[in-house]
Amino acid sequence: MLKLASFGLLGLLVVLMLPANVAVQTPSFLYGAVTLVAHDAYGNEIFSQTVHNQLFDQGEDLILNQAFTDIGGLAIVDNIQIGAICLSAATPLTTESDTNSTFNTAHDLADNATATASTLNCVTDGTVTSSAQVVTLGPLVFTAQDDNTGNWFAGDTVTHIGICDADSADNPVRGCTTTLFAVVNTSDVTLADNETVDVTYTFDISSGGT
Repeated sequence: MLKLASFGLLGLLVVLMLPANVAVQTPSFLYGAVTLVAHDAYGNEIFSQTVHNQLFDQGEDLILNQAFTDIGGLAIVDNIQIGAICLSAATPLTTESDTNSTFNTAHDLADNATATASTLNCVTDGTVTSSAQVVTLGPLVFTAQDDNTGNWFAGDTVTHIGICDADSADNPVRGCTTTLFAVVNTSDVTLADNETVDVTYTFDISSGGT
């Protein structure tokens, strides 16, 4: 009986960890392509081909180093690179043209009426890491408080997560400040006073080619 109960709790934990819409999520693939067109001596097309590229490690590292803070990017300063995770209580965004302002406004409207700008729902990772073309933010800890001193207002429900630009001083802030890089629709999690949630984000553009 004890073993069955343990398996039951493990199953519940897995369900809570998975997004509610996991069955319909489709990844967006990053690729480039070359189009080759050959002509004869009179300018007539005699051959045409379009081939997808194989993105090599140095190219993947260049993209990651410039996009994410603290991992070696020099062409773009850290405080406008990606490095923060933000929680939202709003209906998850699904339109790719939505911006950081859309994300912030939706959360503010869904937030508890007692919540103020002092509830800092975005936390910056001061030590973003990259290994084998996989970037990791976190785990970052969000604490719920009912007095606007935490990262979440107690009693509110986390519905989705935004990945945003880092704060220049690595401080928690209210709202996604400049760039909404990605949105993740998670299972709903309601946090009571003093409860916490740990959030980790990974961005993987590694390829299996040799």
